[in-house]
This record gives sequence, C-alpha cells and structure tokens, in this order.
Amino acid sequence: MAYNFNDDVKLYMVFDILGDIVRSGPQLWHIERERLEDVKNHVLDLLLIYRLLEKYLPNFLDGNKIRDYALCHDLPEAITGDITRFEGISDEEIERVTKIAIDYLAKRFGNVMDLESILNSYESRVDIESKVVHMIDKVHSAIAFIKYQSEKNIDMDDPRIIKILRNHPFVVKKIAEGCDLADIFYQFHRQALLITDEECLRYGISRQDADEIVAVIRGFAEELYNQKVNCTLLGAEKEFPLEAMKYRKRLT
Repeated sequence: MAYNFNDDVKLYMVFDILGDIVRSGPQLWHIERERLEDVKNHVLDLLLIYRLLEKYLPNFLDGNKIRDYALCHDLPEAITGDITRFEGISDEEIERVTKIAIDYLAKRFGNVMDLESILNSYESRVDIESKVVHMIDKVHSAIAFIKYQSEKNIDMDDPRIIKILRNHPFVVKKIAEGCDLADIFYQFHRQALLITDEECLRYGISRQDADEIVAVIRGFAEELYNQKVNCTLLGAEKEFPLEAMKYRKRLT
C-alpha cells in the first residue's frame, strides 16, 4: 500500500513552530531564567496533567476528545503568536486573527485532522471535555509562575513590567496583602475552576459529576501550590539515583 505523508509532515512542522514561541506571561513579567516555557511545553504539560488526573475523573469523559483539545487548543498560535490584551490588543482583534488562523488550519489540514471541529469546539466550549481542558489550561497558567517563584524571588516592581499589568486591580490588591507572584496567579486562575449549573445543563451532566470534576482539578492545583508553600516543590531531583545522573548535561 502506498502512503502519502506530505500533509502529515507539514502539519507536524506547524506544531513544531510552537516550540519556538515563548509564552507571553513570563515575558511580560520579565522572569529572569535561562529558558522560559514555550507553547509546545505548555501543550505537553496539559496532556501530562490529564494523564495524571484521568484515573480520578468520571469515566464518561471522552479521553480522545480531551487529548485532541489539549494537543490542538493553542495550534493557531503557531500563526498568530501568543497574544494578550495586556499588550494593547483588543479582545475583538485577538478573536479576529485567531479565527483567520483557525480557518486556514482547518482548510489546509482538514484531510489530516478534523481541526475545524476540534478548534471551534474548544473555542466555543461545546462539551464537558472542552471545559475540562479549559480548566486544566487555567491550572497550568498558574503552575508556570508557581515554579518560577519557587526557583527565585520575582521583583514585581521591576520597571520593565507594563503598567496595565502591574496595576491590575487584582494584582495591586494581592500585593498589598503580601502575596508573591505565585500566590497571585494561583488565586486568580483558581477562580476559573468551576462548572456552573447552566453549564451542567448545557453539557448534560449532574451537579454531583460536575463537582467531582472540579474537585479533582482543584485538588491537583492545591497540592502543587501547597508544595510551593512548604518549599518541597523543587525537590524531585534530590531523590534521583546519583549514579544514573553522572552523564547528565545541564543548561549553562
């Protein structure tokens, strides 16, 4: 049987571009680090978080849908870049260019993956699976800053931080309460970890199932944050067998 992988390889290379796009948040906060998270790292982390949580979640969830949403949800950023409204770009403009990117990807690579359905369904939160990925995405937005804060104290008064971001009412309030950047991102994004009664009706799930899903995702976020508070988050390497690490290369 003859195979034609031409478009499969081209779509793979579109995904590969995500590895060269650094996420905007750490850049806007001017995190001092040798290597910042890129969008491909972000995608892999979402897939991993779901894999870790899958055994705790209700078994009626469609795992294939969740994996497709996690894998593809930021694919338009290979074209648009990681845009935020804090850079002076309106929500309407972000939506407009994102739609152009989605339409292109759906038309160009529809024979490889059903990107029209995957991307538009995720953007519209049409099912409980898209909602699950959206919540995991919010958790991961906090995780990056929890990790960076755990590594090094972050100067939230760095003059390079744009004023609209530093002076955001939530940020100002939390700094006044003595919160660091990890606290701020954790508390801010934790607000999005909920499923409303209206969403229960839309997705056709019970209040009990919705609460179970939220409890699992919140529980993971809470444990990660607690390890930051207890200064144990970065301790994984201490348990590695030293003999196995003798050839390991580090960033310099």
